[in-house]
Amino acid sequence: MTYRLLALGVGATLLAAATPVAAGDFVDTSPGVQWGGFYVGGQLGGAWNETDWHYENHNWFNTLGPALVISNFDIDGSGIMGGGQLGFNYQTGAWVFGIEGSAAGTELDGSIRSPFFPASDRYTMDVSWLTTVTGRVGYAWDRWLAYAKGGWAGADIELDLFDRGTPVRARSSTWADGYTLGGGAEYAFGHGFSLGVEYAYVDLDTGNFTVRCPTCPPGIGGGVPIVNGDIEIQSVTARLNYRFGQ
Repeated sequence: MTYRLLALGVGATLLAAATPVAAGDFVDTSPGVQWGGFYVGGQLGGAWNETDWHYENHNWFNTLGPALVISNFDIDGSGIMGGGQLGFNYQTGAWVFGIEGSAAGTELDGSIRSPFFPASDRYTMDVSWLTTVTGRVGYAWDRWLAYAKGGWAGADIELDLFDRGTPVRARSSTWADGYTLGGGAEYAFGHGFSLGVEYAYVDLDTGNFTVRCPTCPPGIGGGVPIVNGDIEIQSVTARLNYRFGQ
């Protein structure tokens, strides 16, 4: 997975640089940098998440006979992320307004022993894709652009609950929606190219979803788990963009 993510980030970066550029073009002698127009680029960095899960029902993984043991558990993770972005800027004076879409593969895997039955049960969570659509507002001076961003975010979330003593396994993936806020800075170093760094905060909610469990016993002490997850993700990424028409 790590090598696929690195390839994805590098591939998106190469796509940004796909327009033929002579060696001398990396020396920009123009009196001012224009940030308006379409741009495409790649990103690569690190991310970490904190996830609060809640069981919405009595099920095989949180009951002992008819008794509910407990309902809440946390799974946190960290890893790399890489992907690409496509956007459009409108510049008026020093102010830059834009819209951007991005997609990134992530390695945000986390695994814990069950807080209810730690000797036998293990819980694993995976955030495999993170996508955003955001508005941006920035301020440009000389070769620099500083900006803030905010908008919609979504991710593919997989939860795996495994009782190795039985063995009973519940595993499903679901899509989580939410919002993102963040900001960053870019430096224009050539005709149309800019290199930057960005921080982003993402808050997602899975809603109630049923974790598929064909082997979960029915009746008292059994049942298929229904869970709700609140996921917070933070990331810091390096970004390389190419602005068309520069």
